[in-house]
Amino acid sequence: MVRRGTHILLIDDDEAVLDMVETALAHYGMTVHACSDGLQGLARLQAPGSPEFDLVISDINMEGMDGFDVIHQVKAIAPHLPVVLMTGQASVEYAIRAMRMGASNLFMKPLAMRDLVQSVFHLVDLHRELRLAEDGLRGLVNERRHFLFRSDELDVATLVRHLTDRLVPMGFASSHNVDVIATAIHESLVNALEHGNLELDSSLKGDLFTAEDPYAKLRQARMADPRYAGRLIEVRLALDTERFELEISDEGPGFDTSRLTLPPPGSDLASHFGRGLPFIQMVMDEVHYNEKGNQVRLVLRRK
Repeated sequence: MVRRGTHILLIDDDEAVLDMVETALAHYGMTVHACSDGLQGLARLQAPGSPEFDLVISDINMEGMDGFDVIHQVKAIAPHLPVVLMTGQASVEYAIRAMRMGASNLFMKPLAMRDLVQSVFHLVDLHRELRLAEDGLRGLVNERRHFLFRSDELDVATLVRHLTDRLVPMGFASSHNVDVIATAIHESLVNALEHGNLELDSSLKGDLFTAEDPYAKLRQARMADPRYAGRLIEVRLALDTERFELEISDEGPGFDTSRLTLPPPGSDLASHFGRGLPFIQMVMDEVHYNEKGNQVRLVLRRK
């Protein structure tokens, strides 16, 4: 999990947040370039001799240049560079605006550092792989893919790369938002594996630096238990020039899909983000679940 050679641009006007995030990422060998405001961050991004950045993390609520200004400027300078936003005012409007501007993820304060670090791992790896995958695919008009994995065989990150390498060449995404869509697909696969087949409850997750993480401990135990590890995850991808459709099925008990309505405008997202479902709904054009709740179908239409 060490990511030496990774450069993260971190922007926040709260020194405590800067210290906390920098400490967490540096723990895994990343180099964090911490800036206390948006102008300073953009100057660092464009300065001669600056490294090639892998990810930008910015607070939204800052004096002067806020996080939305930051993401607008970053995407103008480096369209492929993923941006993660943080906010203490997690309304539906904030989330929708962030996604439309190309934010790869939105994290609520106080930060769940374990989730933030895992998102950084995913986005850094994905950012590098997607850039390599875009060449040589233009001209493709349709394709079908069918994957079948045991729980203990599934490599989520690798599968996400296979499922997203057509998005930009076929016009379902741009360099501004492909990371956002990939994150939604990643969340859906993790849901199928961990909450579906392994039947793990998010409430078990511990803090990043706690001595023992009950969630990780139970995950490891169930990956070694044939009753859970042997369950299958089936993934079907169908795409043509107008439609991208991804179906993910697991062999878990499912869940109550009746509570999947998108939070109303003005509501706080904190109580609605279990399993990342509202995020997935906001990113994809269509999201459909079967009655049991162990199969999801994600749809994108060509823009």
